[in-house]
Amino acid sequence: MKLPPKIALFLCLSVMLFNSCSSDDSKTETTKTDSATLITFTDVTFSLDQVEGFDAGRYFSTELGKSYKKSQIDATILPKIDIAFYSGGQSLDYFMSPNDSDYGIKNASLSLFINYQKDLLTIDQFNKIEKASDFDTLKIDTDDDESFPDSYTPNIVLFKNASGKKGAIYIKSVHRVGYDPRIVVDIKIQK
Repeated sequence: MKLPPKIALFLCLSVMLFNSCSSDDSKTETTKTDSATLITFTDVTFSLDQVEGFDAGRYFSTELGKSYKKSQIDATILPKIDIAFYSGGQSLDYFMSPNDSDYGIKNASLSLFINYQKDLLTIDQFNKIEKASDFDTLKIDTDDDESFPDSYTPNIVLFKNASGKKGAIYIKSVHRVGYDPRIVVDIKIQK
């Protein structure tokens, strides 16, 4: 059934008015970041599918600002990959060095990860990171070889890439049901 133009216009305007009048009671705190010293990525996805058969990949380059599936990584991209993710089920998730001997890529760079931390950086502290020097007090000298379960989210994972740049990954959500099982994160790293 085709709607007359006047009725279609009225419905469209009504929907727009209704949406613009709805209020959001939650107050969000905004931080002004120093883009000269800090890089921020929002809503980055990592695949929970071990064979990467869906949309999300398991590798990320903070230099290029992109996610990659293993099959998309060539000799030019490989040295720029500094974050890798592995999931072996709901109780075994972890970020790992791209050169991990079990699930990484041969000749990739080394990154260190602290997957299971509680006291080094909270979610509130992550949200308040505004400049690269905010990472200076964090000690990331060894990989903790730990994992975290899905139920331990939201969570913060710390890392240091091969260039010595420190960063943090805010794990916002895990989606295992339906198409494209993935984990969604925000990343902040020193420039």
